[in-house]
This record gives sequence, C-alpha cells and structure tokens, in this order.
Amino acid sequence: MRKDIITDHAKLSWILDQCQILHLGLTNQRGTYVVPVHYGYQEGPDGHYTIFIHGTGDGEKAAALDHATLIGFEADHGHENLIYTPPRPSDFSPSFMSVIGTGTPRRLTNPQEKLTAVRTLIHHYVNTIPVAIAADDVKNLAVWSITVTHITGRVHNPTAKWAHALGIPFKERYGKHYQDGAVIKDDSDHLAVDDQDVLDAATGASQKE
Repeated sequence: MRKDIITDHAKLSWILDQCQILHLGLTNQRGTYVVPVHYGYQEGPDGHYTIFIHGTGDGEKAAALDHATLIGFEADHGHENLIYTPPRPSDFSPSFMSVIGTGTPRRLTNPQEKLTAVRTLIHHYVNTIPVAIAADDVKNLAVWSITVTHITGRVHNPTAKWAHALGIPFKERYGKHYQDGAVIKDDSDHLAVDDQDVLDAATGASQKE
C-alpha cells in the first residue's frame, strides 16, 4: 500500500466534508460508466460510513443502483496551488485531496429514513435548512443509501491550511504557481540546491537525473 494512503476516520471525514461532488461507478448492459451526484454522509458509532444520494427513480442511474450489489465511488477537492518546477515534468502537479471506495446501494422506502437522508444531504451543503422538511415532502423522491464497505483517502501536495487541519507534514513548494492557466507567482529562486543538484540558470530550477 502507498505510504500516503489515509485510513484514519477523522481525516477521511474532513476530506468528505470538503468535497462537493461524488462520482459513482455504475454498470449497465452497455458497460461501466461514471455519474456525478450530490451527496451527504454519516459515520456510525462503529466507524462505518453511510452515504446518501437522491435522483429520479426511473432513469438509468436508478436502474443501475437498484440492481447493483456493489458499486465504486470517488470524490475529490482542491486542484489548487498548481506549481511547475521546470524542467522536470514530474514536478508539474497540483494540490488535491480525494477519497475512493466501494459500497452497497439500497433504495430507501421508509419515510423517516428518507427524511433523515435528505436532511443529511442538504446539511452537507448548507448549515441550516431554509424551510422545514417533513416526511411527506420526500415521499415521491428517490433516495438511496450506500453502505460503505471500503474507503481510503489521499492528500497530494497539501496546502498549509490542509496540513494544519489534517495534522500532516507541510512542505513549502517553490516554482511557477499557476491559477486559471496563468502564472500568478514565480518564486523559483527560493529552490534549495544541494550537492547533487545543478541549478538551471534560466529558470532557477534544480535539475536531477
């Protein structure tokens, strides 16, 4: 297993809190495909996660969820602080966080279960529900729970804020900083050079074999 794989539940929950869209890996008669959905989640006292999603009850997504015994899912966030340390292509990478896992979907039919799921989903995006929601309001809404069977996380090139929140090491990165495709800062001259590195005079980047 990779050394940077996250399995700690407090850290996984923090990452899930930051992400906005869940990507479901579903299968139908034409093959496997990915569907983006809004979501909410709960972590039970046993440490297991339950994810809630909703949608129309008669589409391809619904059919795939209703017939699946196991599905895949992924969520990611960030993709910020993109830094390029030329001329090394391997150093052209962003900061991001993600979770990936598998779970068992189940369509909810109990009115109270559906109400709890919808409230949990809404609370993922807003702190308070703007209007009161009763069980009768969601009776015609298709809602699924996904009982998570496996989940891991990863944080790549964490920003200082992420590192502080997750309690993981932070390393300052220097080079050409990009935002929306344009260079917003270039601090390549701060790159450290040791005895094994040769400083590129044009870019200020260290070259390694």
